[in-house]
Order: sequence, then C-alpha cells, then structure tokens
Amino acid sequence: MQHAPPRLELPRVGVVITCHNYRAYVEDAIRSVLAQTYQRWTCVIVDDASTDGSTEHIRQLLRAIGDPRLSLLVRSQNGGQLAAFRDGFAASDAPFLAFLDADDIWLPNFLVAHLSAHLNATRPAALSSSDVYLVDRDRTVLGGTYPMLRKPRSRTDAPGTATTPGKQLGEMASEIAYASEYPITYFGPEAYGWMWAPTSSMVFRRGALEPVLAFPFKSRIGTDYLAATCAHLAAGSLILSECLGLYRLHGASVSAGATYAGGHVQQSPNYRAHEITMGKDVLDYVLADAERLGAINGRHFVPGFLSNHVKKFGDLGNDPRLLPFLDRRSRWRRWRKRLTRAVRGSFGRA
Repeated sequence: MQHAPPRLELPRVGVVITCHNYRAYVEDAIRSVLAQTYQRWTCVIVDDASTDGSTEHIRQLLRAIGDPRLSLLVRSQNGGQLAAFRDGFAASDAPFLAFLDADDIWLPNFLVAHLSAHLNATRPAALSSSDVYLVDRDRTVLGGTYPMLRKPRSRTDAPGTATTPGKQLGEMASEIAYASEYPITYFGPEAYGWMWAPTSSMVFRRGALEPVLAFPFKSRIGTDYLAATCAHLAAGSLILSECLGLYRLHGASVSAGATYAGGHVQQSPNYRAHEITMGKDVLDYVLADAERLGAINGRHFVPGFLSNHVKKFGDLGNDPRLLPFLDRRSRWRRWRKRLTRAVRGSFGRA
C-alpha cells in the first residue's frame, strides 16, 4: 500500500520594493511581483521620501490593484537605500527576503527559481543571485548577461560547486517544482569578491541578513555590496545562471549612470568615490563579528578574508585592529612597509 508524501508548507518571501523618485518605473516593478508564478509572498513598497509624486502614485496603484499582500510604507525623511532596506526588512517576518529596486523588473519565474535553488538537496546558502538582462529606460535590451556575475562561462571557476534543485521536494510540493536548464553554482564563504548581479537579482535568508542590517554602517548607498558581501560570510552564495529580471541602466541610477559600453557595467563617479567607505564598512563588520564568523567557518577564515580585503582596499591596511589576525610573517612585512614609508617621508621633507 502506497502512502502519499506529507504535505509541506513552503516558505513565504518578504518582497521589499525600494523607491526614491521612480514614479515613471515603479508600476512595472509592482506588476512584476504580482505576475510571479510563486505566490507565497507579501510585498511592502518603501517610498524613501520621494519628491516626484511617487507616493501618491503608488497609493493610487495599490487602491486600483486591491491585493492585500501589497502595502506602502512612506519614510518622512530620505535615509538612502540602506534605511529603506531596514524598514522593509522590519515590516516582514518571512524566512526569505527579496529586494527589488523600483526601476527594475522581475520575470515571472524569479521567485520560484530562487526558492527552488535555496531548497536544493546539496547545500544551503545565505543568499542567491540570478543573471539579468541589461535594458535602458525604455526596456530596450542592451546586454544578455550581467558581466560580473560569477557564473560558468568559458572556464570553470574552481571554488564553485555545481548544485541542482531538489527533485524530491518538487514531487512533494508542486509549487516549488521548477526545472531550469541553466547551471546553479554554490560558492562557499571563503570565496572572496563581488560575484553577484545587483540588488534586484538577490534573495536572502532572513537569518543571514538580520545581523548585517543591524550593523551601524556609515554608507547610504551601495547597499547590495554591503548586504551581499557580509551575508555571504555566514553560509555562502548560490549563483543562478538564468536571466530572471531586467536591470535598468539610466541616468538616474546611482551606481550605473554612464552609457553601457559592454564588459563591466560602468560605475558613476559618485559610486566609485564611495567605494573606500564601503570597504571600511565591511572591515568594521568583520572585525566586530570575528568571533561568530570564526566559530562558523574555522579559525583561519577571518584572517584569510581580511588578507584579501586589504589587498583590494589597500588604504585599509594600516588599521591597527588587523594585527591580531596577521601571522608573524605578515606582521613583519607590514612593519617593514611602514618603516620604509617613514624613511622615504623623512628624506622627502629634508
């Protein structure tokens, strides 16, 4: 006698749409959430003190749509994307969180593909990121992939592990049954550097993101860099090679205000000038959380991360808080470098 498998309750996803002066685009973002094939979501639109009529436009849209899963949270003062992230996070108790910039769009299988990847039978991860099409303000396609996404291309990225969604789970819960022909790659916490597509491509586990958003970062922009880099340290990342959204490149975008020329997405001058502040924020987070991260990943993990981080952000290398995490050889090398600089400075002044 065959018995039916037990009915499983699938996880809810808290969707957060962050909006600041994106009246022209926000309806597209909202309707792309409504069009999701995975329907276990609630969505809060956080309007970050817009001055272009976005707030009233969103109110009218929500009244016309009439879906109780949609809500609006209006900030009285502009706090930047990080503040909007925090408010949206606090408005949901869902075990997974997805953030959608109001000028971007999800394709209908975005949520089911990410949830299917997260609930794979190989290994869990702190966050996932999928590929995106690059489009302009009018949705004209400019690129078929996000170049900095660390997905399989011409060569295998050695630290990555191939991962497949759990077929057994799909048999027990049909809503999560999603078969993608595109590779999914897992990168462990030891994999360093940007490996994701931007904010609207990401889905986070609540437990991995909670300590990150609670940290007093100084940056107001670059929230996807801070959130992904720091959450990744808890349990690694899943990279979905499938394009599951549209990422708009236009003049109002903070991180990509330049014309797309192929290759890397060009960062605006303001964003590039802010990179060292973000690097310092990540350093502060890792040093403050070193004990927990070491307990999760082993005693060599934090020194290894800090070594890579200082190589990327060289100006951070003189922070005295790094010394306890350096081996004897690295300490001697750092002391010698400081001495050399001091001697050269003395001769220069002479």
